Amino acid sequence: MTRGLKRSASVALILAGMIQGAWAAENGATNYPAGSPGVFIASFPPIPGLFAISQTSYTSANGLYDGQGNKLPINFKLSAVSETMRFLASYPGDFFGAHVYSQLVVPFVHLESTNPGGSFQANGLANITFSPIILSWALSPVQTFTVGLDIMPNTGTYSARQPLNVGTNYTTISPVLAYRYADPRGFEFAVSPRLLLNNANTDSVNAFTQLTQQYRSGDALVVDFNAGYNIGDWKLGVVGGYTHQYQDDKINGVKAFNFAGVQDGNRLRSINAGPSLTYNAGRFQINVNYQHTFYVENGSRGDTVWANLAFPLWVPAPPAGAGPVKR
Repeated sequence: MTRGLKRSASVALILAGMIQGAWAAENGATNYPAGSPGVFIASFPPIPGLFAISQTSYTSANGLYDGQGNKLPINFKLSAVSETMRFLASYPGDFFGAHVYSQLVVPFVHLESTNPGGSFQANGLANITFSPIILSWALSPVQTFTVGLDIMPNTGTYSARQPLNVGTNYTTISPVLAYRYADPRGFEFAVSPRLLLNNANTDSVNAFTQLTQQYRSGDALVVDFNAGYNIGDWKLGVVGGYTHQYQDDKINGVKAFNFAGVQDGNRLRSINAGPSLTYNAGRFQINVNYQHTFYVENGSRGDTVWANLAFPLWVPAPPAGAGPVKR
């Protein structure tokens, strides 16, 4: 194999692990896709029961960008289809005035990548998310404040020798806050900042030396947001997310290089947003939204379409004589 072919193959191994969002390993990805909650930020049912949200998404990403947001002269395309089920348990009673919830998020993903090294595919379970306790306070009839802790254990499908992976092979701990203002006959706004505190991928493989290495993706701040206006059963608005990695990626304790060959710690920064349409049918809600990556550093630009369906799985019957349940 010539030197040029060796370099091309090495670049291909790096590129194949790359996608904006939560479906690949290091190099421009996280365990949490900014903007994924859409219109459901801090939107919790005020009654006990078991609830679910089905989220189907399609992402198309192309082009790699350096640490200054400049596009690199590298052929790169990647597409992802995902089905994510979010299960929410709402408990009776309260804790210091807060309603108490738990959550489980289970994402399945199909990836396809084309780059100078060839074409690759991957399927499987991405890292699940478990939220053991979520506390939500009603500040007023139209305002809520929420705190929670998301745990994203190393559960995704991953093989260090495969050029493309769905799982990241490391665990992330994510403390999260959220504020929501929602007038059912008017304006609605929600914002949710969270930290992504990452462990290391101890089974990463260096694309050039083919030796096992420890790759630790730097910790990051993610801010999800949405805004809209309710008109009867419909809501028109905008949704999105912002990612700011504030710590360097490190390989065996040394600051990582980015795709441009610059040793800048490969810090990811991106912002994505787009229009959203929601229909409230009472017992269930349907939402579709589109999000475009307007700016990215050390990552790729993508376009994602989401189709979401929220519905109850089980709601206990009210006690005899209690009257109808207010929703």
